[in-house]
Amino acid sequence: MAKSALVTGASGQDGRYLVDLLRRHGYSVHAQSRRLPRSGSDDDGVRWHVGEPTDNGFLELLIASTKPDEIYNLAAVSRPILSWKAPRETAEINAFLPQNICELLLKHKLDCRLFQASSSDIFGDGFSERQDEHTHCEPKSPYGVAKLYGHRIIGAYRQQYGLHACSGIMFNHESPYRPLSFVSQKIAYAAAAAWCGLRDTPELDERGRPILLDGKLLLGDLSVRRDFGFAGDYAEVMHMILQHPTADDYVIGTGEDHSIQELCDVAFRSVGLDWTDYVSVDPKLIRKTDSHYTRANPAKLRATFNWRPKVAFPDLVSTMVKAQVKRVQDDLRANSQESQGVFGAAGSNLP
Repeated sequence: MAKSALVTGASGQDGRYLVDLLRRHGYSVHAQSRRLPRSGSDDDGVRWHVGEPTDNGFLELLIASTKPDEIYNLAAVSRPILSWKAPRETAEINAFLPQNICELLLKHKLDCRLFQASSSDIFGDGFSERQDEHTHCEPKSPYGVAKLYGHRIIGAYRQQYGLHACSGIMFNHESPYRPLSFVSQKIAYAAAAAWCGLRDTPELDERGRPILLDGKLLLGDLSVRRDFGFAGDYAEVMHMILQHPTADDYVIGTGEDHSIQELCDVAFRSVGLDWTDYVSVDPKLIRKTDSHYTRANPAKLRATFNWRPKVAFPDLVSTMVKAQVKRVQDDLRANSQESQGVFGAAGSNLP
């Protein structure tokens, strides 16, 4: 009999890769989202459940009726900067939702296995060159604080009640599905737009200005370094962790770090451009409480599962830029018949 899985926050980047992976493994998949995604229907082998995960009545009915063998909790306020504008909502989703799921498993499905998507933001900044499962935690935003509570509560319920509950402390992971609100995708989009000849983009940044304005992309601190991985690789790790007979917590990262400047360089170079011609620093975009350096130490993950990331940093960034080139070209074609011939031909010469 096929196993069943419930994925919360399934319409996001990670959910898209995870749902696809679970289907390939023959799972019966239940996917929760606040709204039905454009491609979401029960006809594609996934049963979608639309509702608020913080609505206890909805969540209890969802778990009680589906009785999944595995739950992957990906639902979250996903950006630290947004958590300052909605700290209460951040706490409800990032901190208390994992605890509510544990309580409902005790009531309805004690043998269900649970994966909690934790975050490297729980560590804060400056305590160690590489972060592992034992690194000191001092988060610097409502997002990080709430994620730390969710992370700790999973361990507490595992110890207290014997739940097969695991946390994956995930470092930055990117893909062509990343929203434009994330700096990685913003850079990829700007490189694509510049290569397509745009100086002003229709897509706007967090301040409501074009991402590329008068040929320039404005960013904050370019020296910030992050451990960037591929979201598809990390979806495989989530599944792998829940198949292990012993529940535990794992750092999920590549073990490499790259600066925002490096990301700009690789992105623009992938379409034959020099990033210094298009990127400028705006001091107003430098965050007061940002973690300046993250780099995973995935030794435990590698020792347990012999895992290595499949997609290298340059390939990841290049793939994101190429996806954005297609996006920009499609938009241009939709808005102008004249652009169809010009930019359609250009696409065939993309490096």
